[in-house]
Amino acid sequence: MNAAINLSTVGLALDIVGIIFLTNAMVVRKPRRFIQQYFGIEKPQPLRAVLDQLNAKAQIFTGFLALLVGFSLLIAAEVTLVEATAPVAPAPLAQRIQALLVLGFGILVVTVMLRLAQNAWAQRLLRRMLADFFVDHRDWNFEKHPQQTREMGELLRVPPMLEDSIGDYSDRVRTALKLAPPEGGQSAGPGRRGDDAFAPVRKVSAGRRS
Repeated sequence: MNAAINLSTVGLALDIVGIIFLTNAMVVRKPRRFIQQYFGIEKPQPLRAVLDQLNAKAQIFTGFLALLVGFSLLIAAEVTLVEATAPVAPAPLAQRIQALLVLGFGILVVTVMLRLAQNAWAQRLLRRMLADFFVDHRDWNFEKHPQQTREMGELLRVPPMLEDSIGDYSDRVRTALKLAPPEGGQSAGPGRRGDDAFAPVRKVSAGRRS
């Protein structure tokens, strides 16, 4: 290992990663929302706010874990330094600059990888929470709530198609949530338009082609 990289430098690098995640997880509610909640007129929040809260929860956990490991490495480095019998010569300037660049790149890579893992965890947890909700509320009709269905589809990464009806898109959202088909023919189903919430999109597209 590079002489300029030891337990202390790695511990400090992990502490920086932890601070980054904890700072990014600081979500401060707007004062206007406190007033609306106090008087009982708070507006419904978009579903994406739930995903943001899950991401913040994962970032807090990751930040504290990185700080814990970082400080543990600092303590271990101090114990190793006390037990060392021979003095350690300082590394040359070029070697220290190289070590700084390596640590900086390592911090960036670790941060990006942890952030991707957190996003995947939050997406999976949101999908499971939505599935559990609709299992408990089987009477909730996707076709009668096209705006909420579209928002769920965007968060679940279900791309809309120009030829979609609200029934077609609702079926694909149900499939993404691994839900059973609705009972009683609630869904418009493939090929049956029903309340076609996406018809304006197709009309605009057809007008452009003509």
